Amino acid sequence: MKSLSYSLVALTAGLLTATPVCTVRAAEAPDLSIWLAPIADENGALTRLDVAIRFEDPPQDAALASMAVTANTVETSANAIAALAFSDARGLVPVVAHDSKLDADNTQRTWLAQRAISGPVTIAYRVLIDPQQPEQARPQYELRASDGGLSGGGNAFLALPADEIARNVSVHWDLSRAGAGAKGVSSLGPGDSRSSKPWSVEEIASSYYMAGKVGTFSRGAFFGTWQGQFGFDGTELMGWAARLQQFYGDFFDQRPASFGVFARTNRLNPGSGIGLTDSFAFTFSDKTTLEDLESLLAHEMVHSWINSLSNSMDAPGGLALSWFGEGLAVHYQRMLPYRAGLIGRQAFLDDLNATAARYYTNALIDTPNDEIPAGFWKDTRIRVLPYDRGSLYFATVDAQIRAASQGKRSLDDIVRKMLAERRAGHPMDMALWKELMGQELGTQGLSQFDAMLGGAGVLPPSDAFGPCFERVTKPLRRFDLGFDPLILTTPDRIVGGLKPGSAAEAAGLRNGDRIRNRFPQDAMQADQNATLTLQIERDGRQSEVSYMPRGETVEAYQWQAKPACPSD
Repeated sequence: MKSLSYSLVALTAGLLTATPVCTVRAAEAPDLSIWLAPIADENGALTRLDVAIRFEDPPQDAALASMAVTANTVETSANAIAALAFSDARGLVPVVAHDSKLDADNTQRTWLAQRAISGPVTIAYRVLIDPQQPEQARPQYELRASDGGLSGGGNAFLALPADEIARNVSVHWDLSRAGAGAKGVSSLGPGDSRSSKPWSVEEIASSYYMAGKVGTFSRGAFFGTWQGQFGFDGTELMGWAARLQQFYGDFFDQRPASFGVFARTNRLNPGSGIGLTDSFAFTFSDKTTLEDLESLLAHEMVHSWINSLSNSMDAPGGLALSWFGEGLAVHYQRMLPYRAGLIGRQAFLDDLNATAARYYTNALIDTPNDEIPAGFWKDTRIRVLPYDRGSLYFATVDAQIRAASQGKRSLDDIVRKMLAERRAGHPMDMALWKELMGQELGTQGLSQFDAMLGGAGVLPPSDAFGPCFERVTKPLRRFDLGFDPLILTTPDRIVGGLKPGSAAEAAGLRNGDRIRNRFPQDAMQADQNATLTLQIERDGRQSEVSYMPRGETVEAYQWQAKPACPSD
């Protein structure tokens, strides 16, 4: 803490002399400025990020600043920080770090000031980044250097005030050592940007950052940035997303001053996404199709409006409420683009039936909601339940409200009321949902809700998605790895609990084999024809085993278009 690198000193000095970004600000709110300097190595890889953060009205208690060590199971950059220094008007501030485990998936580091604070506080440090770090099938928060760029969530590398004060936020980039043609983009917008309103610490932590040789797109209030190369024209996808974002703003009656999309490659887990403050981030590979990403964008963009009850999506214990945020996102990811004319009838049905197939063939379909957090990261069949069960529950509620009100109201009205309450500063929580549900569907609706949380099956009426669709049954096979899925969460990944007669056994998998590769399971569950290839090690020799991870056949509900209805 006694010395800082040249770039950190320059960043810290720049905080005091920089010209403010010209935009409207809330004069009554204090400021928080973030300076970022990505630095490339001799090979052009961005392996270091210098950070300086200055904030007014610092906490006067001992707890001065904090940063996640793990965020929803993701290891952040907290342990990769060097040259960390705190200072105020009196000079360097001595601090002591304290880590506290919030729950099984989240650990927070808090820095405690060892003297009284005078004036604004500046935190400066550098983050070291390993460009060879393996990809992971978890939320894409961690700082990652690849494809000539660098990206990550604010909760993965920003040390922020340990308070709940909303501040005017600005982001400034120093790209002088990031390589020729480097760009910097954050959730606030391209280049140096300032928030249009004060952001809470939670909102700052839920922002995203991307720099380096990245692709960019901008149209009106919408901007898109991608790290790596799509297998198609990226501007086509971003243009589609810009039109959908405008439709969402009209539908939810809330239009952010700007809205951003961030994409980065992940060959291990393409097609995952995280909702962020006025933005979202997602992953792709060179094999990811335009249609797949349109569905993903439609889903993740919903989160930017709805998030979840009590904004719990990424909070400790928030998985217990994921039926709301994730269920609504799945429900609206097909309904709203279809209404907007951005997808056709067949794309709507494909999306709906993939959800229905995964839900009605799920061997753990009756898992109670309160058991989902414990199993969420252990078993893919539990992990997908909030998405599938929630979306079909909301489709059921929508049909029931339309029927009870003779078409005068729908689920959309409840959702917009809840969002209006949150904008007015009131809680958007379980109590509000139950209150509005009771008003629309009475005690029967509340009993149905409790049953859903208890694991009872959900079945929308045949015409829940409109008069041109009808419900049918089809024989589909359950998803079944053929061995104990818990072994995939262990470091050695040694096969155990192999099921006699399973497709895995028939393909040659054996107890004691070590699985060397990682693979996405959530999307595989919805694809009846998906083939799983395992790279295994047995007796020191490596080989591959391929099979369709399917078990028994069951009658599952699906929807189809009525022949008499007109085409799109």
